Amino acid sequence: MDRSQDEPLHSAVVDAWIQRTIENGSSFEVVDLFGAALEALWTRAVMALGSVTLTAIVERVLGTAAGRYPFLSVINPRPNGDARWRQQLAERLTSVPRLALVEGLRFALIELLTVIGRLTAEILSPELHAAIMEVASGTREVVPPAGFSDVPATASGKLLS
Repeated sequence: MDRSQDEPLHSAVVDAWIQRTIENGSSFEVVDLFGAALEALWTRAVMALGSVTLTAIVERVLGTAAGRYPFLSVINPRPNGDARWRQQLAERLTSVPRLALVEGLRFALIELLTVIGRLTAEILSPELHAAIMEVASGTREVVPPAGFSDVPATASGKLLS
């Protein structure tokens, strides 16, 4: 993707958010806060773009991000209604070294903002930036992941599909 002059703005927003919210957080908190940021982006963007378009964008971004950070391939943008997917995802991502985890999730978040920004001539960017900045440490209940043995074997395979 040809990076426009707008990507540094997206990077600056994401970096400021990371510094403010997850600088010293555990891997689980990092995963949880990035999840909250993605939910905030989804909520703001879905009204303008629609769920089908936004899902396609997220799948493209995840494909690009997983090419650079293979551990991101465990993220399934279509969890098929299985409520356990968040717990399973957290378990898998928190096993990634923290520095690589933050770097990979940062890349994916910036890539998502960049793609949506380019597709919408940056019209949604200020609102999406505001949505990210509203997500703060402690805004979601943080429950440490269960031991992997607590997850049924049939459920743990669904994330890889």
